[in-house]
Amino acid sequence: MKKIIKILLWVVGIVLALLIIVSLVAGPVAKSYINRNGEKLTGRHVEVKRVGVNLLTGSVKVQGLNLYEENGKEVFAGFDTLDVRAALLQLPFKTVNLRHITLAGLNAQVLQDGDRFNFSSLIEHFKSDKPDEEKDTTPSDWTLKFYNIRISHASLGYRDLQGNKELKLPDVNLRVPGFVMGAKERTEGGLNLNFDKGGHLNANAHYDADGGNLDAKVDLTGFALRNVEGYIKDIIDFDEVAGTLAAHVSLKGRTAELLKSHIAATVTLSDVDLQAGKAQVAGLKELNVKVNNINLDANSYDINEVHLDGLTATYEQWDGYTNISRLMKKKETLDTSDVSEHSEDSVTSEKPQKNPMQLHVGRLLVENCALTYVNHTLPEEFRFPVTNLVVKADDLSTQGDNNATLRATLPGGGLLAVRWQGNISEWKQHQDLFLTIKGLDMKQLSPWALAYIGQPIEDGVFSLTSRNSINNSNLNGKNTLDIYKIEVGKRRKDVDAKLKLPVKAALYILKDKDDKILIDMPIKGDVDNPEFNYMKVVWKTLGNLVVKVATSPARALGNALGLNGDDLAFMAVDPAQHGLTSEQYHTLGQLATVAQSDSLIVLTLERRMPEPANDTVARRYDLLNLQILRYLEEQGVPEGQVRIINGDAPDPAAGEKSGYAVGSEMKIDE
Repeated sequence: MKKIIKILLWVVGIVLALLIIVSLVAGPVAKSYINRNGEKLTGRHVEVKRVGVNLLTGSVKVQGLNLYEENGKEVFAGFDTLDVRAALLQLPFKTVNLRHITLAGLNAQVLQDGDRFNFSSLIEHFKSDKPDEEKDTTPSDWTLKFYNIRISHASLGYRDLQGNKELKLPDVNLRVPGFVMGAKERTEGGLNLNFDKGGHLNANAHYDADGGNLDAKVDLTGFALRNVEGYIKDIIDFDEVAGTLAAHVSLKGRTAELLKSHIAATVTLSDVDLQAGKAQVAGLKELNVKVNNINLDANSYDINEVHLDGLTATYEQWDGYTNISRLMKKKETLDTSDVSEHSEDSVTSEKPQKNPMQLHVGRLLVENCALTYVNHTLPEEFRFPVTNLVVKADDLSTQGDNNATLRATLPGGGLLAVRWQGNISEWKQHQDLFLTIKGLDMKQLSPWALAYIGQPIEDGVFSLTSRNSINNSNLNGKNTLDIYKIEVGKRRKDVDAKLKLPVKAALYILKDKDDKILIDMPIKGDVDNPEFNYMKVVWKTLGNLVVKVATSPARALGNALGLNGDDLAFMAVDPAQHGLTSEQYHTLGQLATVAQSDSLIVLTLERRMPEPANDTVARRYDLLNLQILRYLEEQGVPEGQVRIINGDAPDPAAGEKSGYAVGSEMKIDE
């Protein structure tokens, strides 16, 4: 018995000695083999400093390994230490059990040049020239177990050599306590990494292989938008972007039905500043979104709250482009020249209809916002800032009716208020919009007035009450304009106005004794009618009103100017008189006042005199006409604003008198 034990001890000792010898020899041999044959094996130059093997503990440690780029000069990927420990005694039982895997100091840089990467040659090197064989779908009876997996302090980077995009992760750490294939065990893992330009990500996941349940959480803090500046520039052409993103996302579901997973999140975007052309295009103090649940399979989005604070944005318009269109990158036109008949059939084939989106927002709050509209296409720059913008809504949904309110401050102390109730998905069925504008300084609208009527607005306060409802595609609108003390300046000769309207004359007539103008403007129409245009109806109504008022007789305009309109309707003249009387000069002076109220007014004097008995009488009548024209010209009425025409001779039997019947016409462009 002692002899058998002695033999066994010798055998064990010899085996251990052999294992130690092999372990001592295997490391240097492996190192030498890798350094001599690495390029043949990988197609790249490979260097390794040290390889250690311990068959007793089942461990392999590789230190200082570098895999170089194709040029053999720069390092593509490398690491400081790879430490792997295996349970070798489980191999006979068809179990690969790696008890410990640690990779420390990994450093890898991915470079992209067009459609080629700096690892493309590696893929091509290992690609087999043999035709693909049929895949073996027979389940493997091997069990793979990986425990204590760690990647420590890795540095990863990506750079696009053509697109100037770059992403650096200087400190990546991965921890997976256990991962099993071929057996139903619980798996969990964690990842944390830092971004080069600011930000930290921490992710944890738990997977139950028995039930197929996945529970994952991701926390992103202080992520600087500058990290992805290059990717944003693929869409928007800007100079600089600042801001940070934070997010907490949780996902719970089954791996077999990931689209049905329960996704909850809180996302915060802070201190955003987008600069282009040395000017701010948009800024944001904070956007906070709290998501109760997202179900991608059902296309359902339940959002608890959306809070937007401190948005500032400027929209500028020039001829043919805006500051937004200038920012947006143009997409390349899709080449469809090689589309086959089969692809055409696939396009025209019926696709299953996707579930309609179901969106619910428990609370929407937009506050402390300032939006500015700038128009450079007008004769003078139009700048219209809207400040203190606040939007509030509760229980917004794509299904059923909703309620929302909006208020803002307009230039010159004006106020804007909007109250809306309506259906989002079926908007033509029901909408109710109530809008009020109070105390808007009309001088702010002067550039638009200059462009359309050729006259600036020099004073005035504007208010509007508008109530518009849509029910079953039928629109019914009621609008009331309230304008106080509006004054327009002289018509600018250097401006080619779009409309030629006698606005000054119209304003004189429209104003009441308190210098106010009240206009009721009902709007009706069918929104399904392609020819219906709301603003076209508004402008047509206003234009008709101005034309109707401005073509009123001189009597009405005289009354509006504080004159006696009845005295302006007819200027009596004795056929025997040789010159104008003081009374007639007074009447002509009042007519001059009427003409001077608007340069588009044309005075018409219809001469009604008895037929001249001889040439001497006829010359006296013509001389009277010249005296009238000369006097009006001296009063500042140009020749083009006065017309004298010959009318019928008066009928004394009908009580008609000799003289001039006064009327007015307007130069109006259709």
